[in-house]
Order: sequence, then C-alpha cells, then structure tokens
Amino acid sequence: MTEVRTVIETVINQKELPEKFVEYVNGKTTKTENGKGGRPHFLALLKEHGRDPKEELLNICEQAWIKGRTLGNIAKNYDTNGKTLYRVLKEIEPLKDEIAEYIRTVPRRKRWYIREIDASDYENVQNYINRAKRDGLRAYKERIQRARTVWTALNYQDPAYWNADDVCTYLATLTPGSQSGALDAIRQVAPQIAIKGSRDQVQTGRFREKLARRKKDIFGNEVNLIHRALEEHPELRLKFDLHITLGAREGAKDPNSGLAGLRWDKFKDGFTKADLYESKVRGGINWRDCPLDLFFKDLPERLKTLWTQRGKPTSDRVFLKGYTEVKNTYKQIREILEQYYTGKVDPSLLKEFITLRPHDADKIHVNLLWEAEIPLEVVGGQYIGKSEGVGSMGRGWLDINVIKKHYLSLTSRSERMQKLQNQVRVYSQRFNGHTEDEHKAVLEDTSSANCPDPLKDVIIV
Repeated sequence: MTEVRTVIETVINQKELPEKFVEYVNGKTTKTENGKGGRPHFLALLKEHGRDPKEELLNICEQAWIKGRTLGNIAKNYDTNGKTLYRVLKEIEPLKDEIAEYIRTVPRRKRWYIREIDASDYENVQNYINRAKRDGLRAYKERIQRARTVWTALNYQDPAYWNADDVCTYLATLTPGSQSGALDAIRQVAPQIAIKGSRDQVQTGRFREKLARRKKDIFGNEVNLIHRALEEHPELRLKFDLHITLGAREGAKDPNSGLAGLRWDKFKDGFTKADLYESKVRGGINWRDCPLDLFFKDLPERLKTLWTQRGKPTSDRVFLKGYTEVKNTYKQIREILEQYYTGKVDPSLLKEFITLRPHDADKIHVNLLWEAEIPLEVVGGQYIGKSEGVGSMGRGWLDINVIKKHYLSLTSRSERMQKLQNQVRVYSQRFNGHTEDEHKAVLEDTSSANCPDPLKDVIIV
C-alpha cells in the first residue's frame, strides 16, 4: 500500500487552508477583552456547544458551494436559519475558489465506515449503505472495505471528488484479477465514476479492454482442441464441459452460488437437467431446469458415473472445496493446454488457452450458442419473477444487451461468422458484373460446401 500511496500522491495536489479563512474563524470565535458586543456570532455559538467551528464551516461551504444544497436545508442541521448562513458565506465568498479546492483535495476528519452503527461520515458511502440495506444486498460491507483501500490510497479524499484519472492510476497498481472487483466497489460509492455521461465516468468495458481484459475467442473448434488435450484427464474435462454447458458464474462470493455451490441434489431427470442458484443479480435467482445435454450428449452419463464413484452423495458439492477447487481446476487445465500446444498452434490461440479462467466459461457458453444460431433472447432465459427463472439454455441473463457487450465474441474464428461473410460475398455478386446464372452457381456452390476441418488453419505443421 505504501507503493500505491506514492503513485497516487503524485496526482493529488495538497493545499493549505487559506490563511484569511483561519483568521476569519478565529476572529469570530474569540471574545474581545472588554467583553462588549451584541449577540454571539454563529461560529462562536458552535464553539460553545463543543463543535469545531472551522470544520463545521468547511462542511457548510461544501454543502452549499459544491453539492448545491439550499441554505434552508443546511440550516436545519445547525438549529439556525438560511439568512444566518447566507451572511456567513457572503463574508468569505472572496475565498470561495481556494476553499472549494481545499475541500476537494485535503483529507478531513471523517470516518470511512463506523462498524458499530453500520454508517459512514461520507455522504456517498452512506447512500450506498442505505441502498444496499433497501435492496437486501449481502456483500455491501465487502465492497465498502474494498473501496476503503482506494480512499486510503487517495489520501483519504471524499469519494464524491474522485476522478477518472485518479481511479485509473490506482487500478493500474493492482493485479489484473483484482481490478474488476475494485472498480465495481469504486462505482458503488462514487456515482460520478459510474454515471453514464459523467465527466469522470470510467466505463467497465473500455477499462477492461485497456487492461487486456477481453472477451474469449473460443468456439466449437477450439473446444474440440481443449478436449483433445484433456483426453487423459477425464474428470477435468467433465468439470470443464459442465461449466460451459451451464454458463454458470464461478461462485467466488457466495459459497452456495454458481458452479462452486452446485450440489448433487440439484441434478434431476437422470442428470439431464439442473437447478442453478446465482446470488449476484436481484438478490439471487434460481434458474430452473437448465439442460445438461446441450453440447455433449454423454455429459449426463459422465456426471452419473462420477456421482456413483463418490458414493451417491445427496448434498455434497460437485466441486468439494468450492471456489478454491474451481480455481485449481482451471489452473490444471491451463498447464495442460500450455504443455500440449506450445509451438503447435497459432500464438493468438495459445494465448487464449493459457489465460483460460473460470470467468471465461460463460463467455464460451454464449459463443457456442451463438455459433449454433440460437437467438440471444432464448440464450437470455425466461425470468419469471420472485427470484425464479427458467434456464432455457443454461443460466439466464436479464438483459441481452449485457450478453452483446460483455460476453459474446464476434470474430472470424467462429464458423457462423465465416458463413455470414460468405453470404455477403454471394450477395455482392449482383453488384460486380455477374450474370444471374453465375450468381445462382456461386450460391449453390457455397450452400453445398462442407464444414471446415476443426484443425485446419489452427495446427502448425
């Protein structure tokens, strides 16, 4: 964290509180020697009641000048009226720009999270806490804790003033695997980072691309290559096939969710279907009747065999150690693929194999269904309501735009994309001097063409 702070502090320009501001506060809170004078000043009354007049005046400036609150609403917190605050702010208005800059950049005496009362001194964090309680979110305290590390690295700056440059500078100091989670936590407590069109918006998709976090270019042919490498490792292949068939999230957060939380009692109809619980969206959704014989007709039988070998358990997990075992499974698969295909396949494909992660399975799932020409509306499943849905093609998505933006990979590596490109070439014959008979001949030739060899243009001889 020391290194992170060093990086970030080069971005933050620390300011001193304007001297005239300090003099003004001291002048209004110090009694004269002769004791003469009228009613005590507003700031002097704050001091008499044990409140720090300097900090309270900064809070008032922040609410009025930066957050745009009305003076009447601010005054309610100080048992006074808007006219009083208007006179105070008018007296220090020449210092407005300096004070605003100080508020935005200098740490104040605020607490990030008060565990005893489940609250925060920061308005943005408190708003997230209230929203999380209302929506029944389970992991909000973990997100607050993640965002706390950003707050510390940004020198205890109010999240309302975090900007895109500071956030991206911080994220660049993290490991690739932790950047996405950190960005998600940041966006929860700093709305300007999440709101579309905000000057300081950090778009998740664009940011992930910047950090080489991208969609997976793995389709049917590539899955066959993975199977070839896993021929001597049937259990690894079984777990991989199960994952890309369900398209399940890996279950890193909730031990009862996703692939990591899948138990044997969730299989039914001779292991041809499964009920999958996922806790990430809308407080948790049970996707019922997800088919398991979509891609691999022998998958139900292989699952039944493994279940029998383990003594026909009723409630044990398929992945006995939960998410830890899911991670280890993919680590083993990566090592096998690297050893099997190094120097034998195109470098870009080898990179796809050696960077295979649990989070890529739902992307492969979507790619395979798209290549099979399944409409995305069907891929998305049917959400019934009350935390229930029907997984028509595996786990569901509530919005097909999410599939398009974050999961589906539209590349020429897909057979379907090659077919579509051929269709356009055939269609374009009419614009390039071909007669109608020639156009029909090309169309018939294309439609009767055999599917390409899965290993063609992939294996290096």
